[in-house]
Amino acid sequence: MVLFGIEEEFLLVDPVSSEPRPMAPALRTRLGQQDHPLFKVSAELLDCQIELATFPCADRSEAAAALVTMRRALARAAGESGAEPAGIGVVYNASQVPAKVTDTPRYLKVASNAPAVVADEYVTGLHVHAEIEDPELRIQVMNRCRPWIPTLTAIAANSPFWYGRDSGFASWRTILYRRWPIQGCPPVFADAADYRRRLQQLLESGVAADPGYVSWLMRPSANYPTVEWRGADSQLSARHTLLAACVFRALAATELSAAMAGEPPVRQPQPEHLDIALWQAARHGLAGELIDLETARLIPAHDQFGRLLEHVSGALSAHGDEEFVRCGLARIKREGNGAERQRRAHEEGGFAGWQQLLRDELIAGAD
Repeated sequence: MVLFGIEEEFLLVDPVSSEPRPMAPALRTRLGQQDHPLFKVSAELLDCQIELATFPCADRSEAAAALVTMRRALARAAGESGAEPAGIGVVYNASQVPAKVTDTPRYLKVASNAPAVVADEYVTGLHVHAEIEDPELRIQVMNRCRPWIPTLTAIAANSPFWYGRDSGFASWRTILYRRWPIQGCPPVFADAADYRRRLQQLLESGVAADPGYVSWLMRPSANYPTVEWRGADSQLSARHTLLAACVFRALAATELSAAMAGEPPVRQPQPEHLDIALWQAARHGLAGELIDLETARLIPAHDQFGRLLEHVSGALSAHGDEEFVRCGLARIKREGNGAERQRRAHEEGGFAGWQQLLRDELIAGAD
C-alpha cells in the first residue's frame, strides 16, 4: 500500500468579476482559528492564492473525505470574506496591475528575481505525493514515471482561458509555467547521489535559492519521503482531483514494484520528443491527439490514457481504485475533462454559466 497526499491550490476571486482578490492572509487566519483535523492551510506566492493539503492517506475514502471537507470549509470562509475560491489552473481575467505578492522573505525574493513573471503568475496547481521511503527507489520511480508526464498533464488539463479569452490551450498553466528557469519534465538521474549532486550545483548557481525553485513537473519532495507530481492544474471538483491522484498513486506503485523486482529501466524518450509531447498535452488535453513516445507519432488522447490505465491496472486493483478510475474515465469521455467542461459551460451559458459551473463543482462530492 502506497500512502499518498494531495495539495490543492485555489485562486481567490471576486464573486462578480472573477478577478483576483488578495484575501489569502485573512482566509488563512479565519481557517486557522478552526479545528481541521483532515487538512492544513498554507500560504502561496500571491495574496490571491491559498493552498490546502491533506495529511497522508492510505485509501481513497480517506482522501475523498479530506478533499470535500477542506473545499467546503474554504468556500464557507471565503464567502464570509466576500471572495470565491476557484478550482482552475489560471485566472479567467485580471487587471494589468502587478499581482500582490505574499509578504514573506522567500516570496518577496522570488518576486524581485522574476518581476515580470510574478506580475501575472495567477496559476494554481494540484500536487500529488506518493510515499516512497527509500531515497534510491524514489529516484528510480521518478525515472520510470517520467515518460507518462504528458499523459498525466492531459488528464488534468483545466486552464483554457486567459485574460477573458480562450487561450487555445487545454492547460495554459503548463505553458505559463515554462517561463521559470528550472521547469518541464525532470532529467534522468543515475541514482540518489547523482540527484543530490546536480541539485546542489543548481543551488550553488545562485539562481535557485532553495530546493523549492526546482519546479520540475515531477520531483523528489524536499520536505517529505515522496515523489511529487506537480504537473496538474487545479481541478474543478474533488472528484476530478481524486481521479488524478489515484492514477498517479497507481503509477508510482507500479513503478515501485518494478524497481524493487529489479526490472530493467524503462526506455526513455528523446528529450525533444518528451518536450513536444508535453506541449501537445497542454494544447489539446484529452480532446485531441497525444504523442506516442515510443513511435513519436500522434494517437488519439483517450487511447493513450487507456494505455496508462492498462499499465497501472494491477496497482489500481490492489488499492481498491480500479472501478472508481475506470468509471471516471468513462465519465470524462462523455463529459470532457476540466478544460472541455469549462469551454462548454462558457459556450452554452456565457460568463455566468461558466461561473456557476465553478461554484457547483467546488463543493460537489468526490464520488
